[in-house]
Amino acid sequence: MKTQVLEHRGYQGSVEFSIEDGVLHGSILHIVDLVTYEAETLPALNEAFIESVEDYLETCAEEEVDPDKPFRGTFNVRLGPDLHKSLALAASRQGLSLNDTMKKISVMWLKNGCPSDFQEVHHHTHEHFHPTPHETVTYRGEMDFQMAPIQTTKRLRVVQ
Repeated sequence: MKTQVLEHRGYQGSVEFSIEDGVLHGSILHIVDLVTYEAETLPALNEAFIESVEDYLETCAEEEVDPDKPFRGTFNVRLGPDLHKSLALAASRQGLSLNDTMKKISVMWLKNGCPSDFQEVHHHTHEHFHPTPHETVTYRGEMDFQMAPIQTTKRLRVVQ
């Protein structure tokens, strides 16, 4: 499911609902100040959001304070010590700061398409027992068979 947000003048607003009250509501996202709005329909909610952004900006101007900006260009990421160390070491090997490395990673991720979901990929290694040619092998205690050398062409075949 795609997350829906409202947008106006660089601000984003949430779209939420209250079943108990039968209303739609939201707040301006990514700012410290709390600015909320509500309505009964989606078009009215969008209008209420726009009015809230405009009112917020006007109020800040009247009070001669800078409005909170949604994005300042910095954020903290909690990586854990091991990942932090690995990234810092990899960055320094490339002659980059950790900050520049994270910028490059972020740009590449956005440029190549932001995935709608992440799948964690696990890599496994397996050990296989390959008997030497002409070695007798017991399979689950049920049968004995003689292994002959494997002949390699375009595909592998076992010749008995």
